Amino acid sequence: MEINELRAELGMSLEAFANLIGLKSKGQMSQIEAGKAAVSVAVALRLEELSSGRIDAASLNTVVAQARRVEAA
Repeated sequence: MEINELRAELGMSLEAFANLIGLKSKGQMSQIEAGKAAVSVAVALRLEELSSGRIDAASLNTVVAQARRVEAA
């Protein structure tokens, strides 16, 4: 699942969705949806939570990915 698909599923504007996941502007949300901005650990985990795991936080943030690789080892 893509971030924009989750936002559409929830029926939210960029601004409302940005607020929901802890961002300060719809511009930041737009950049993240377009894959042009880094995703913080907190935002990556929030997206994973909101999507019930359909968006993997590890695919959005390298710190989350590294932590999960260490846990799995």
